[in-house]
Amino acid sequence: MKNNKKNLFDLPEKEQERIMRSAISKANKDQLDLVKRYDRKFGKAEAASGC
Repeated sequence: MKNNKKNLFDLPEKEQERIMRSAISKANKDQLDLVKRYDRKFGKAEAASGC
């Protein structure tokens, strides 16, 4: 049985960039959705001061 999995770094640079942009976009959307759900459940989240 042949393993068809590829390493990200084996792909052409343009394909790597496309995959990374897509992953970043999805992560940002997921994070925003999580914050919105938190805000609905617990109220607005406040940023910690003095960081």
